[in-house]
Amino acid sequence: MVIASFLCFATVAFVACEKDDICGKEEPTTPNYKIQFFNYEDQEVAKNGLVEAYAIGVQDTIRSMGNTLSLPLRLDQQQTDWVLQIKETKGKETLIIRDTLTLKYRINTSYLNKACGYVSTFSLLQDGSSPLLNGQANTTKGNWIKLYTTETNEIDNNLESKDDEKQAHFKVYY
Repeated sequence: MVIASFLCFATVAFVACEKDDICGKEEPTTPNYKIQFFNYEDQEVAKNGLVEAYAIGVQDTIRSMGNTLSLPLRLDQQQTDWVLQIKETKGKETLIIRDTLTLKYRINTSYLNKACGYVSTFSLLQDGSSPLLNGQANTTKGNWIKLYTTETNEIDNNLESKDDEKQAHFKVYY
């Protein structure tokens, strides 16, 4: 009788268990905005100089890895202003040269599951207001940026897959 009661209790407990609430690595996450840097004179050559970025109003600085910079976009508003800066040495003096990149977008949020919560993707506005370089539309040249190209207006996880890690949302030539 005791064994039968135990087996009955164990069966009920086992059947009542739910799947672990663990968000797996294969689940999509909110993507970052990927920028790649290239040599302006020979645009096929990646440029691996140090580029630093910080969002206006935020103290944290993000540094490029190789020729790539991955920037998170704000979820609390539909615009993020990133200051991109390089250091240039002229003689004994080190200059910090900055350009501001303003991204305006629509946020598309969807519920993934209980473990992972929500995931967001972004669509850059295509009305001429995004991206802005130093506050100006339709200009592709800044203080140190000599040219940029927008590779896609959709910032989602399609570019962040393991098969396609090298693709960027935005390319900067300097």
